[in-house]
Amino acid sequence: MRAAPLVLAGLLSAPLAAQGCQRPEPMPGGFPTQFDFVVPVTLSDGYQTFGTRIVPQGPAPACGWPLVVFVHPLGQHRAFDQDLQLLVASQGYAVWTYDVRGHGQAVGANPATATGCTLWGPVELLDLAEHLDFVLGHVDWAGSIDPSRVAVTGSSQGGAHAWSAAAWSGRLLQVPGRPPRTMPTIHCAVAHDLAADPTDDWVRDGVLFSTFFTNVIAGAYAHMGVPFDAAFTAVGRAAFLAQDPGQLLAGLVAEGRATRADLASSVVPVLYTHSYHDFVGGPLPGLEALLATAGPHRALLGTGGHGTPANQAERGFRDGLALRWFNRFLWGIPNEVEFEAPCILAELPLSATVRDDPATAWNRAHLADPLQPTATTRWYLHDDGTLDPLLPELPQAPGTIAQAIDPAAVDFDPTGWLDVPGVRDLANVLQACPLAERVYACTTSTEAQLAHSARVHLRLVPDRAEWMLAALLTVQPPGAGATEVMLGSRAIASRTSTAGVAEEREFLLPPVAARIPAGSTVRLRLRNLWLDEAPMQRQLMTVPLFHDFQVDVVHADAVGGSWLEVPLQPVRPKLVSAATSLDLGTLPPLALQLRGGAERAGLPYLLAVGMGGQVPSIPYLGEDVPIEGDWLVGVSVASQQAPYFTGFLGFLDADGVANGQLDFSSIAPMPTFLTGWCLTAGGFVWDGIFASTGAPTNPLDVVFR
Repeated sequence: MRAAPLVLAGLLSAPLAAQGCQRPEPMPGGFPTQFDFVVPVTLSDGYQTFGTRIVPQGPAPACGWPLVVFVHPLGQHRAFDQDLQLLVASQGYAVWTYDVRGHGQAVGANPATATGCTLWGPVELLDLAEHLDFVLGHVDWAGSIDPSRVAVTGSSQGGAHAWSAAAWSGRLLQVPGRPPRTMPTIHCAVAHDLAADPTDDWVRDGVLFSTFFTNVIAGAYAHMGVPFDAAFTAVGRAAFLAQDPGQLLAGLVAEGRATRADLASSVVPVLYTHSYHDFVGGPLPGLEALLATAGPHRALLGTGGHGTPANQAERGFRDGLALRWFNRFLWGIPNEVEFEAPCILAELPLSATVRDDPATAWNRAHLADPLQPTATTRWYLHDDGTLDPLLPELPQAPGTIAQAIDPAAVDFDPTGWLDVPGVRDLANVLQACPLAERVYACTTSTEAQLAHSARVHLRLVPDRAEWMLAALLTVQPPGAGATEVMLGSRAIASRTSTAGVAEEREFLLPPVAARIPAGSTVRLRLRNLWLDEAPMQRQLMTVPLFHDFQVDVVHADAVGGSWLEVPLQPVRPKLVSAATSLDLGTLPPLALQLRGGAERAGLPYLLAVGMGGQVPSIPYLGEDVPIEGDWLVGVSVASQQAPYFTGFLGFLDADGVANGQLDFSSIAPMPTFLTGWCLTAGGFVWDGIFASTGAPTNPLDVVFR
């Protein structure tokens, strides 16, 4: 066991030496780092801002350190998430982080007449390009940073910058009043917590104004201390007062903010992460844009984001995946990260106790495309409020969702929405514009898992040109005290319908992974307001329409009716660990948990670990175990001996759970050049003793540091 890691070290070091720029081996725990804390930067329009450079201590490699640019969220500053900045720098990267226009030290360094924040627009993108040129051309840093290996990352506003950098890599940027500049070549991007294209977030379904955007132009975020650009907010205000989303969309496109087409032709490798439930916007538009890109791409959906509970275990997994992305596309380490399943969906716990525990590792599903399920269950909408696989018996009465504005409501109009803060208060909205909904429900008979997008098909008859409907998919587990949990939501709308004329609307809900116990109640809620529910704080995602309308939902057969397609599948075993990294110097014991599902209680299982990654997988009993069959897999399967492999073979308990432990502490330390590589675990659960069928688990990666 002690000799095996050294053999592996020799095998893996060859690809690195062949690159012509050997990555220095980090010392245990990573390189010590050094700072240039306050570096003034003057942009081409005279705007003064500040940056911080973090680099490993000691001489840089001959080619220089790869550069990772961190861009902070809206209302923050360059020291945001500094622990992650330090972690990245300690793994052999130069880090540059700066105060975005209108943020941090930049606010006090510029006159009030300076161009303010325009919400990740062309101005900010040109600023990013100028920061890159500044860092890469700094005379005192010559040779320490490699201009041929550059990444951009960030969350929220920073995520938007990462998306835009990928879309505009190597292209000419032009902003009125400033010299044109070519965006330096971006070699990979890691975008967290924001959709790829602002037009998808700010104007939903092409016709609805998002509450986040209208809050910006209404001044609701003044407490952040960010000076928003007056001209920018005036354009948004004019479009909203005219209730003309097309006007706003046209302006955004003309300004160069629409990035979907540019992303589709971009070959920049993009890693995208997003929360299922995020008050700025959901993950669906970003995922659709990502899957259409020409370059390597991966997505991680789950927890975190705006207004969602923080989960340290899931955040650690996210950061480890981002480091692997940088290692692959900046240092050239062949860690196979781009060949693994393109989409990882964390399994949303239905129990609030589990969901809100920051140390709980969520289950994960690894998918090729969460928007394209292999099979679905179709439930037809019946006029008695049921979801049923059987066609409705005709005739059926339509389901009506009618919005009726309170005639006594004061200032409930576009002007009042922007100028009177109390109008936007949720309690006032629900009084002025009461919630109207139609609910359809069914009860599940067996335990199942959801790991793709649900699809809604509605035949609708509106009574006027302008209307909207929100669709919420929820589940309520069985048992006293169980609460209803929203899995996903979306709104559809029109400003050009013909009154009394039926129209078909078919749309996807955002993908989500969840385990649905037998006896759960699944509901489809159709509403006049896009009002998100638990586990989110109750809040409006889009601004209501300020007039009465009525929409009838037609209940009929498969030709002229309405239905919900839910991709329910049998539960697959899941392998999880709260640990997301292993210290090479000490190799502390790694606890693994196999969650097979209640229906697999008592069945035999096997765990295995390897260092070859996830691909190629191991075919077994007609399934694919997502772990490469290297020497360590053979040892872990064959020996099953303590202290190295405890609980690697046995039977699931009464809850369908088993616990294993990997303990290599006696052979520590491992070679430090393995920093950034992974230990991969996988498992298999048979359908019975000596059964010729069964199911593999997901892969579980733990990064060496």
